[in-house]
Amino acid sequence: MRFVHITLEAHESRVRALHDFYAGALGLASAGAPAFEVGTTTLEFTPVARGEPFYHFALRVPRNRFAAARAWIGDRAELLPDEETGDTRFDFTFWNAEACYVHDPCGNIVELIAHHELPDETPNDRPFGGSELLGVCELGAPGPDVPAMAGALGRLGIELWDGTIDVPGRLAFMGGRDGVVILTPLGRGWLPTGRPSEPWPVSAVVAGEPEGEVVLPGTGHRVRTVASV
Repeated sequence: MRFVHITLEAHESRVRALHDFYAGALGLASAGAPAFEVGTTTLEFTPVARGEPFYHFALRVPRNRFAAARAWIGDRAELLPDEETGDTRFDFTFWNAEACYVHDPCGNIVELIAHHELPDETPNDRPFGGSELLGVCELGAPGPDVPAMAGALGRLGIELWDGTIDVPGRLAFMGGRDGVVILTPLGRGWLPTGRPSEPWPVSAVVAGEPEGEVVLPGTGHRVRTVASV
């Protein structure tokens, strides 16, 4: 599954800071205000006047470039440590992947992850840059009924890849390595800070078949599938 376009909310007072971070510090191409090209994904923020919207999402890096990518993002934002070990590198051996995390100006938990099972590579003989990011590959979608949300995604051909929908309080990873919607119960803490998930709406367009659109039950989350582009 590949994310084509993701739309999140951001407080209107943070729009300038988001542009400075994503376009300025990370060097991502602007796709309107405020939207940014992250590899094959357009990441858009809709300004709102209420509240402080907060999300978790992950950006995928080539499998041979994680160390360079972690150093690169660490020069632009504070790397978030494991609360127990203090390490800023997270080894997900069960996925053959490694990751790190930072906050963006809205307090979103932004992850960089390298999946070593996927083939993408870029040259190692140069400093890492934002143009090497491959796209958004994880999007958190909190809600009150994980099995019902999973059932809705199933109607679009987006099936459980990892985790479970049968054990209360657990995560369900819907999609695949290159693109996954993370279904989580409301209030469950996100790695690595443990900050509880909040029900801010997400909208995602993904490449896939059959084409269609669903609203995840009990939420404002919308997922639409389109023919590959």
